[in-house]
This record gives sequence, structure tokens and C-alpha cells, in this order.
Amino acid sequence: MNIKQFYPVKSLIMVVSAILMSIGLTACMQGFSVAEIAARAPASDNIPELALKRVNQSFKTTFMMGDWYYQGATAVKGGIDAYIQIPGKLDMDPEYQRNYLRQSVCPKADNEQLWQELGGLSLSVHLYTYNKRFSVYATCENPLA
Repeated sequence: MNIKQFYPVKSLIMVVSAILMSIGLTACMQGFSVAEIAARAPASDNIPELALKRVNQSFKTTFMMGDWYYQGATAVKGGIDAYIQIPGKLDMDPEYQRNYLRQSVCPKADNEQLWQELGGLSLSVHLYTYNKRFSVYATCENPLA
């Protein structure tokens, strides 16, 4: 291999190295930016981990038996969404389903520890059959608010 053949390979290695370094640097800058934004976010946007755990504990014990399966809770802006999978659609109008969720599925007022942990956060309970995007949901009223 002579020097003329080696020059294009060396140039290619230099170009690829420069591209990889710039990609790495960009990723680091974006990572720091996201961390900075998360640190500056108001407390209502940062769902307390304990509140999420408390919601999971509450619903897991409620739906241990039967055909309805608690699938976990996720933090959303300003609140928590709890998901319950059911085997088939309920034979009710969606508004009646929402009322049923509020009256029968939402945590009761005597679950003070949960409601205190939630504080000003909203709690929404979602029912779905196959896909969470097509759920029927109701927002539970915090009796301590």
C-alpha cells in the first residue's frame, strides 16, 4: 500500500471521528439541558415517588382477585393516571361508566394517607380493554382538598 492509497483512508477516519465526537458532544449538551429543566420544574410537575407508590399499593390490593387487572400508574403533568384492564367493554354509557369509576373505584375518603400523599395532584382512573389510548376515565375527587 503506497502513500496515495493511505491518504483517503486516513481522511475518512478523521471525518468519521469528527462526526462521532460532535454527535457525542451534542448528546451531552442535550442531557445536561434536560436535567437542568427537570431541576427547575415546579413541584407540581415532579410527581412525588411516594405518591405514585401509594396509588400502586392501594389499587393492587383492591384488584388482586377477579377479572379486572390493575396495570399500574403513570405520572402525568399535574397528577397520576391509574390503569385497570378489563376483559370486555362495560355495557354502559360512557358517562355512567365515569360515574361508576368515581363512586366505586376511586379511593374512598377514609384512605387519608393516600389523599394526603397526593396533596394537590389529580388522580384519574382509566378503564380499558386492549389499548390504554381508548380508555374511559374519571378524575377522582380528593376529599381533603
